[in-house]
Amino acid sequence: MASFFIFAAAALGAAAAVFHTAHGQLYYGASWASQVCGASPLFCNQPEYLAYAAGGCLIVGLGLALGRALSG
Repeated sequence: MASFFIFAAAALGAAAAVFHTAHGQLYYGASWASQVCGASPLFCNQPEYLAYAAGGCLIVGLGLALGRALSG
């Protein structure tokens, strides 16, 4: 279960990086950026929401891994 949360943290962090980069490239007229931001304008304007979710998943995953290591 811990590995699932750590994987989710990595995936959410990568998505946050993509949306952050797309938001920056949108002003230069990059076609891929307009497609990404068109898919989800909320995350394009606020990519930190995904980063917060990634941080939360990472904390839960590491907490589960540490709890399992200390209990057994």
